[in-house]
Amino acid sequence: MISYGMTPTEPYPGSVDEPWPGTCSRCGTPGKPTLSNAKRQGPCTPCGREKQAAALRLPLADVVRALEAKGLIVIGDYQSNRERIESICLRCGALVYPTYSNAMREGVGVCDQQCKRDRISDSNRGDAQEAVAVLHANNLLPLAPYPGTDTRWPMECMLCGHVGEKTTLSAVRQLGHVCARCGRERTTNARRLDALVAVQSMRDALLEPDAPYPGTVSVPWACTCMNCGTQLRPGPRLNDVRNGDQGGCTTCSDTSFKQTEPAHVYLVVNPQTHFIKWGKANNLQNRLAEHARQGFDQEVKWWPFPTGAEATEVEKKIRPRVRAVGATTQADRRLMRYKGHTETASLTEISIDEVITIVEHLISQAGSALDMASTISRTGSIPSPQAGLSNQTVQLGLW
Repeated sequence: MISYGMTPTEPYPGSVDEPWPGTCSRCGTPGKPTLSNAKRQGPCTPCGREKQAAALRLPLADVVRALEAKGLIVIGDYQSNRERIESICLRCGALVYPTYSNAMREGVGVCDQQCKRDRISDSNRGDAQEAVAVLHANNLLPLAPYPGTDTRWPMECMLCGHVGEKTTLSAVRQLGHVCARCGRERTTNARRLDALVAVQSMRDALLEPDAPYPGTVSVPWACTCMNCGTQLRPGPRLNDVRNGDQGGCTTCSDTSFKQTEPAHVYLVVNPQTHFIKWGKANNLQNRLAEHARQGFDQEVKWWPFPTGAEATEVEKKIRPRVRAVGATTQADRRLMRYKGHTETASLTEISIDEVITIVEHLISQAGSALDMASTISRTGSIPSPQAGLSNQTVQLGLW
């Protein structure tokens, strides 16, 4: 250990890999090197750093000449390639402290003051020019300075004039022309059927069109049932007809709501989610059983109508009246297995009594009150909500 430059202060620990306290013979610094490390890389850490620095040290004249070529005047001491050197930037006059190693690296730069800020500005300016070029190539016009790759950038569609503020440059690079209005038009065109195919789809459902194809599957299409001759006005949507979703004849279809048969308008509540739902049904018992299976098992009230047409006249006006008083929250469609989420409202925004009042006011406006009273007086009873549609009945006037 002494031959390596370290004078031990304690006895040998018995192993070449155990720390052995001692003092550096050169600088007097205490340390605990192992005998194997002292042999391999020297016993003293400070002396080792100094030795390494000396190995990295270049002739001062060469260093000064190299830094002057980079635009610096050396005014401080040079210790090694990894030590900072006090210098003056010839371009902006700032006092800087680069290391020789960093100064010689390509693209790093020697001035971290105004010169660095200028480089960043030039880089951003180049990025902005490239970003604008990307937008123009995708028929988009920027409406604000370039904010960055992943920051929302207001832009205008050069094809339809639509203005959007949610798109980023990265989205444009990935998706191309990202105009929402143009996207909807592309989707509509893709879904638009040929007129002959559309007519054949209606006839396959036993519906004879009474008007030309409206050009889209989401617009009602006047037609006549080929089975019973009922004229359907305004008619079903072709999308519903093709999907078998309430798109058949309202008179003779086995599954659709019958406008000519007796019907009910009803209110039910989901006590877990605190949503109220309204609807209409010819077979009230089956419909309420369907709702009970999806959580709407609290039966509130129902009103009988001589025909489904009269029930429809009232039921279709409930939603706009409910929304008009501020009850705009609907139940999650995923909770509505049998559909109808648009005919729901949160009981945090409207009370049950308020909905009942709206329904009964609509019944009165529709002129159905007398017909209902007459119907009830003839039958003497209607199903009781508390009875859960059992055989029990109660004597009622108008609810």
